[in-house]
Amino acid sequence: MNTIKIIGLGTSDVDKMPLGVYKSLKEAKTLYVRTLDHPAISMLRDEGVKLISFDDYYESADDFSSVYERITETLLEKSKTTDITYAVPGHPMFYETTTELLLKREKEAKVKVEISGGQSFIDDVITALEVPVNENFQLLDGTDLKVADLDHNKHTLITQVYNQLSVSEVKVTLLDYYEYDAPAYLVDKAGSEDQVIYEATIAEIDHQVPDSNLMCMYIPRQNSVSYDEKNIDYMIEVFDTLVGEEGCPWDKKQTHQSLERYLLEESYEVIEAIEKEDDDGLIEELGDILLQVALHAAIGKKEGYFDFYDVLKSLNQKVVRRHPHVFGDSVVENEEDLRKVWANAKAKEGKKPKVKHEKTYANIVLPWMKETIHKEVSPEKLVKEGVINET
Repeated sequence: MNTIKIIGLGTSDVDKMPLGVYKSLKEAKTLYVRTLDHPAISMLRDEGVKLISFDDYYESADDFSSVYERITETLLEKSKTTDITYAVPGHPMFYETTTELLLKREKEAKVKVEISGGQSFIDDVITALEVPVNENFQLLDGTDLKVADLDHNKHTLITQVYNQLSVSEVKVTLLDYYEYDAPAYLVDKAGSEDQVIYEATIAEIDHQVPDSNLMCMYIPRQNSVSYDEKNIDYMIEVFDTLVGEEGCPWDKKQTHQSLERYLLEESYEVIEAIEKEDDDGLIEELGDILLQVALHAAIGKKEGYFDFYDVLKSLNQKVVRRHPHVFGDSVVENEEDLRKVWANAKAKEGKKPKVKHEKTYANIVLPWMKETIHKEVSPEKLVKEGVINET
């Protein structure tokens, strides 16, 4: 069984490379490197090491994943006839996808994968930016960044940013969560003599970006209530406080039954904002609907029956379950197919059929509501005019 030895080239400061790693690299008959864009490469060239890089794979591929797959396939194919030494920037186990792929294929390909060397850049980045990691800290992958990953209560380092395009793509995701003028930093070649730190707002962080695979982005922790105000956990805490022993006298005495009429009132105001095409009003009134949900959930939690997360879980499960044509294998070609898929999904839930009074209620009441909204007449007047039957 042949061996693929993966060696980390370490950070951009070659003086920090351990002697044992240096000897292993120098002794390799042929050294495969993921990229030539690392300060250690020129040193190895000067030592006469034969280098084969995969930089050309990047130029001919549409995305990084296909590059990493191709590199993996190439290395596995070469390992069928000889031992392989493969060098990567940083540490082999630190955001190095080719290492992950090789380890996954190790048994299948009947090859032994060894990992050694390579200081991660993380220590140098933390030192260069003076990141207080004890205040909460997270490390994220820029190529797979999601809004759900972001947390303003944590100092955030984002790796896998290489050039203006990759930084711009990260910025778009960041702006879905952070304020546009929140501070951001790019650090290139951290810990070396060529270290550079760029400082800007998130909105402008992609205005001056070098091409470098030794770069990292940093978003400091944001101590602002404006971020909390967009957070579900903060909302839950607010409503738990309202119905708690030290909460609001009105809120803490409410029950599910006492709140019934308010859900109707708030629903009317949502429809009013929609009919008047009032976007600001719609934001406020949908918030009032959410207020009702949060208050009912807080009451349920206080009584020990359910909480907001139970409501959220039930909602997400239902939506995914009833859309197998989106989240599953079902196929729909038209609205009739869609009705069948929807009906089958509901039938599988095992609910007993019931009379849909809510549909009748909506058919009768919605036109009345629109009359009062657009004609600005009271329900009492509509009763007198016979539009609404008082009985």
